[in-house]
Amino acid sequence: MPHDDQYTATGPSFTGAGFPRAGFSTKSTDTVYGVNVVGTFCGVYGESLAPGEESDREAARDLIGVVGEGSTYGMCGTGRTLAGVVGFGRRGDTGGVFGISMSRAPGVVGQSRTDFRFALPRGDSATHGGSAIGVLGESGSGTGVSGESSQGAGVSGASTSGRGGEFASARATQIHLAPSGLTTAPPATGRPGDLLAIQRGAFATLWFCVLPQIDDRPAVWGKVHLDRPSFPSPTLEQGAQGQEVKNAQGLLAAHGHDPGPIDGIFGPQTDAATRGFQEEARIVVDGQIGPQTWNALLNHF
Repeated sequence: MPHDDQYTATGPSFTGAGFPRAGFSTKSTDTVYGVNVVGTFCGVYGESLAPGEESDREAARDLIGVVGEGSTYGMCGTGRTLAGVVGFGRRGDTGGVFGISMSRAPGVVGQSRTDFRFALPRGDSATHGGSAIGVLGESGSGTGVSGESSQGAGVSGASTSGRGGEFASARATQIHLAPSGLTTAPPATGRPGDLLAIQRGAFATLWFCVLPQIDDRPAVWGKVHLDRPSFPSPTLEQGAQGQEVKNAQGLLAAHGHDPGPIDGIFGPQTDAATRGFQEEARIVVDGQIGPQTWNALLNHF
């Protein structure tokens, strides 16, 4: 039965509790659950139709707590304190929130806005931009945000004044480029600014697209040359021992010059491998692994 602050209806909607023509509405302030229902099909089914549209109330659903279908938004949540929508997945192989796109539109759109329009335009930050984060991905030990695509962009970030993307990690890599299956050179296609990792044997090389493909001319790529290695690189020669020798032996082996056992001992076989590599790289052949040879070991592939 309806009372002063609650109205129910089993027939046509009517005006009640401050909402015009609502099927159900409440203004009560002491209610624990605004709606508490259990169904074998779904818990709550809400549908919003534009004039002239037909309803499809018996569309196939599979054990969903809330289903929202609308001409513009299926579901809209606004949070005054924390979040508009919170989704938790109980199973280890499920997600808290899934965004699926059946067309070219994004599966999930995250915006930070100072205003809100019925449609979601791209807008410009000067007029509509907020100061918060559009999409926030956090993880205790896994991946904050993961994007995959078979043809398009896995993750795309754009900004009119700040950073298009930002990556930070205290103990691991900040960003990882999975090397492509190309083995000789970058593809003929590419857009200026594209960054590509190519797997070549035990190495991964990094390439930057300078010019796009135009007619029959392939895209122009430049190899990103590395500087000094991230590990200590003193000058090594026969008789040296330690981790630096192991590093050098591993690089020599990856280039196809057998240094013998990778044991951290710079012996005659490592010396021969060093000289063979220096000759191949067309640098001074002296059997010493100094700055020039270190640089070649990291870039000459």
